[in-house]
Amino acid sequence: MEKYHIVGRAGAGSLIAEFLFREASIDYDISFPDPAEVKSATFYAANPLGRIPVLICPDGTKVFETLAIINHITCHFGDLAPPAGTPLCDRYHQFLALLATSVYPAYHRQHHTRYYGDEAAAEAIRDRARAEQRVIFDYLESNLDPYICGQTLTAADFYLYMLSRWDLDKAAMRAGRPRLTALLDEMRARPSVAEAIAAQPRRPKPA
Repeated sequence: MEKYHIVGRAGAGSLIAEFLFREASIDYDISFPDPAEVKSATFYAANPLGRIPVLICPDGTKVFETLAIINHITCHFGDLAPPAGTPLCDRYHQFLALLATSVYPAYHRQHHTRYYGDEAAAEAIRDRARAEQRVIFDYLESNLDPYICGQTLTAADFYLYMLSRWDLDKAAMRAGRPRLTALLDEMRARPSVAEAIAAQPRRPKPA
């Protein structure tokens, strides 16, 4: 294999790998396996929890977990992570971790509430997730200038934009947060982002 290959899902977490590869002008392939394939023993051999995305490197090495994939891409290509050992690098990893460990799980609790409790607890679970996100979005609003790392565009900004696409009330997310709104609009307009989104296959509608 000469190119990177992303095992992804349309409109889901594999978008960040596509954004970063396109931003760095790196050619890649991507496949969107059906649910049966994802549940196969072969897929679980690449990822013990059966999660997408998985990045298959040109030498055959498989990288799973989104933060590991981001780290692999930024370590090998482009300049979308600050130099190691600098205060800006510490800030970058702090915010990237905040997005991955708090914002992403809060979206998961809203979209897949059934995994966290029965129907009687569903609305309370979603409300708590939204409340947690409000705190983080307010914190981001006070720290953006205009990017997460000040004047330096990083992979964390692409990751934030990807996560924001999953918000169930985007107007509320943006309300009273002009810096966040400006960043999300700028990210959506970047050719690397626009092209990756345009290339996503349409998900079939339920019968």
